Amino acid sequence: MSERTLRIAFIGAGAANFGGGEGPWDHASRLERIPGLQVVGIADPDLARAEKRLSERAGPMWAGTRAFADFREMLDAEKPDAVWIAVPPYAHGTAEPGKDLEVECARRGIHMLIEKPLGGTRPETVRPVADAIAASGVITSVGYMFRYCRAVEKMKAILAETPGGGRVFVGQYDCAYSRIVKPEWWDVRAMGGPIVEQATHFVDLARHLLGDADPASVRAVAIPGACAMGLLSDIPLRPDGRRMGADVPLKYRHPRATAAVWMFESGAVASLTHATLLHREKYDTRLEVWGDGLRVELEDPYGATRLRVRRPGTEAAEDVPLGPDDPYLAENEAFVAAVRTGDASGIRSPYVDAFRTFELTWAIADAARIVA
Repeated sequence: MSERTLRIAFIGAGAANFGGGEGPWDHASRLERIPGLQVVGIADPDLARAEKRLSERAGPMWAGTRAFADFREMLDAEKPDAVWIAVPPYAHGTAEPGKDLEVECARRGIHMLIEKPLGGTRPETVRPVADAIAASGVITSVGYMFRYCRAVEKMKAILAETPGGGRVFVGQYDCAYSRIVKPEWWDVRAMGGPIVEQATHFVDLARHLLGDADPASVRAVAIPGACAMGLLSDIPLRPDGRRMGADVPLKYRHPRATAAVWMFESGAVASLTHATLLHREKYDTRLEVWGDGLRVELEDPYGATRLRVRRPGTEAAEDVPLGPDDPYLAENEAFVAAVRTGDASGIRSPYVDAFRTFELTWAIADAARIVA
């Protein structure tokens, strides 16, 4: 397979695959920079959207690409080597017909890059998908792109060269909500809630940097969307003039803040605070890892990333040079290389590992009682 052109396809014609969302991430523009790929299909229930996406692309990689309303029809007609699955959480990640995208791909031996989260339902519903993927032997990568970030690589190296002492993970994630106009985002029944759908990136980084957690140790509290403290002043309007989430039953409304603590199997500890409180578009995100004499701080990983470290035996902090970086490109290059060679060692978040992150996010959601 390494010498021939790879036949690839997209399931989902939204922002994650084709751009236009709240950030700079999309797969199509990165894949256009990787030689030896041929896009054979784009599947989306909104066929007009898939056709529009196709009309916006140009170049040899897109020659002969077809749009489909049914992903199964595309898989059978085009027989891609690999697919990029980027659909809303409620639309995939189960064995239920119509939402069994991963199961159908695994059954056909098609490799998958799957956007997080693994689904919008509980882990016990997603576990059959994990089992089907494991049994099939297909190569998988889940979209935890920060694992490919140069700053995170440097953090891991600093931790590895600084032995001894305790370890503490501190994550802070404040989301800007004013421009989030997806109605389902405000409903935990559709998206699983903000920890499962959004803060999952920081939960995954905690595991990536400090190892697996003890889910039984999780403790959390939340500010529900259905209380006086949960009132927000800049929620965007729906087309009918009502605020996003206004039609969602109170107990299912998107919680405004969650604070959680837990312990890792190693004995290290973590705290994570996620909120949906900032206005306009810019998020405020940062995480730190503490150790014996050590403090490593990663600021704004979504934007103007900055990494600072205070090392043992010193009081001054230093900026760590990072240089140009595109973790989205690196993530796609690693997956394509794995499909070409059959060697998946370069993939940093296979499905089996991402499932453990998924379980931990749900443990936090359950502890905070932010879902029914």
